[in-house]
Amino acid sequence: RAQPVVVGTGGIRLSGLISRPAGAARGLIVALHGGGYCAGYWDSPVEGQSFLDLAAQLGFVALALDRPGYGASYDLDPRRLHLVGQAELLFGAIEAWSAANAFTGPVFLIGHSVGGILALMMAAEPRGERLSGVDVLGVPFRYPKADAGLALLTRDGADDPSPTSKEDLRRRLLFGPDWSFPPEALDHHTACVRAMPDAEFQDGIAAPSIWPQVLPAVRVPVQFTLAEFETMQCTGWPILDEVRALLARRLGSSVHLQRGSGHNASLHHIARAYHLRAIAHFEECLALERFAPPSRASSARNP
Repeated sequence: RAQPVVVGTGGIRLSGLISRPAGAARGLIVALHGGGYCAGYWDSPVEGQSFLDLAAQLGFVALALDRPGYGASYDLDPRRLHLVGQAELLFGAIEAWSAANAFTGPVFLIGHSVGGILALMMAAEPRGERLSGVDVLGVPFRYPKADAGLALLTRDGADDPSPTSKEDLRRRLLFGPDWSFPPEALDHHTACVRAMPDAEFQDGIAAPSIWPQVLPAVRVPVQFTLAEFETMQCTGWPILDEVRALLARRLGSSVHLQRGSGHNASLHHIARAYHLRAIAHFEECLALERFAPPSRASSARNP
């Protein structure tokens, strides 16, 4: 099972969870949770649903961090909690962990929801060339209206702000039909809920406006997935086709519609299937880096 971990960077401490393979690591996967959650999202106790367990079983170190503003850094200066500032700290955390563990292998990012926005922003930076691949699910490409699900979820958007109605709102926005997830997943979801920093809330609402600039600039292959039963944002193949067009310059990128899932895919019955596809994407990135002719391998990483 995953173990607690603390990584120091930029004068702060980031808490989280880590799983390690039995033998030599094939790579490091840094997992970034969504808004209003914590690193535990990636370590569901439901059998077969823990991404951290699966990644370690398949030979990867899996490091799920409580992003800046959560966990050990919950009281961080709010001015450092915009996603640009979080990216700076997370690049530093990756470098610090790698140095402390004498790790020089490939680094991958997997991000959910707001964590996926952050992963794509990191992949579009010059330092993104240090990465080998990115997988994201639940990233808001377009909202049905300007302040849809994310605003309702993180602010007093319900008519009745009682805990019961607030949790029912979360259930409707984050999960698919009752048959699509195990009842225990709701308990784990409740245990993982945290307060969402206002700065990242603002960035989450504004995210659709940045994709025409950010997605064409990503420097590594991206796998971009939307859930079939997503209700917090727009989903479906028309949206995915728009994403595909913006990623067209990045060889090795792909888009998917995840059947049988709502927003919190890692807490649904299909969690293992989604996680396996994410790791398969990372395996493909590894193979291209190792075996493809230099011209093809470099074209997968650079414009």
